[in-house]
Amino acid sequence: MRSLCVASVLLLTGISSVNILLACGDKFLVSSRGTRYQQAPAMRKPAAILIYANAESEVPKALASVPVDATLRSVGYRPTTVGTPADFEKALSQGGWDLILAGLADAEAVSKRVQSNAGVLPVVVNATAAEMKRTKKQYPVVLKAPTKSQTFLAAIDEALAYRSKDQAKARKSAI
Repeated sequence: MRSLCVASVLLLTGISSVNILLACGDKFLVSSRGTRYQQAPAMRKPAAILIYANAESEVPKALASVPVDATLRSVGYRPTTVGTPADFEKALSQGGWDLILAGLADAEAVSKRVQSNAGVLPVVVNATAAEMKRTKKQYPVVLKAPTKSQTFLAAIDEALAYRSKDQAKARKSAI
């Protein structure tokens, strides 16, 4: 009787420890083989991005926790960071920028200066609700103090996508 009880316990232990169920359809219920719900990677086109990290603006503080250059280069963008107004003017005069990141204080002046084919992405840190509302009316995409590289990259992608839509509308209206 004792050996029958031990054999039953061992059999039950062996059956219950098996994690893989072989019945039809049940194999999808295995805890180690769960379904992954992830977004497909975004389709990105190469873009030249100018980052105006003026020491007096909030951009250096906002981007301090993000490896900006490595993050942008890893997905195929070509970032250039400038820190002084003179360097910014020099880079801006060279042209060819698809997107310009600037602090909220500098964004308005930058958007007046840039050509229509370059988008401006303002970086906002510690803004009130009224300031955010006003900024979102003026700019289609706003980067709010990124803490993660994924948030930063998503804002860049969205701003570039919006710029592409604006260019397509401009071409249609010109025809």
